[in-house]
Amino acid sequence: MTFGIMLFYPEGYDFLNNSFSSLGLTVTRGYATPINHAVFAITCTLAGGASVPFWLSLRTVFTESTPQKVISWIGTILGLVAAPFLAALAIFAGDVYPVEHGWSTILFFILFALAITVYSFGILLNKEYDNKYALVGFVVAIIDIVYIFFIGTAWMQKIAVYSMVLYSAFQGYRLRQFFVE
Repeated sequence: MTFGIMLFYPEGYDFLNNSFSSLGLTVTRGYATPINHAVFAITCTLAGGASVPFWLSLRTVFTESTPQKVISWIGTILGLVAAPFLAALAIFAGDVYPVEHGWSTILFFILFALAITVYSFGILLNKEYDNKYALVGFVVAIIDIVYIFFIGTAWMQKIAVYSMVLYSAFQGYRLRQFFVE
């Protein structure tokens, strides 16, 4: 859906220099863009909502030992707490609510990074899970933290967001295998 908004972005969307948040502005380059804001808010809210079953399902794989159970609960709670911040960063358009938008963005990325870091440690404890999934989690968490604290550019944001999407698909694929086996 965000690619669709990019196509209708007033005067063109610069993929490397415009942030995703630009897609959710209420006014863009002097043009009112309420449809863009609404679609962006719906997209991020749906993505946040779709992450809820992911975190709840992931938790069910880590039941072999008490440390795994504790780690999975912590990871799940962090992931679940991150979800509403994904919705909030879009609902609070950056041009109307810059403080709320900024904090929602920071909290989403930090909480997501913490959730996948915790789960990556859980994966290392789980004999059924290949360690490559933990490695991918650690890499994505580092990318998220680098984006939030060190390189807050639009192109780095693309790397962080798409790495989270790929992480979710990668883990979702492995998770599906657990349920099919």
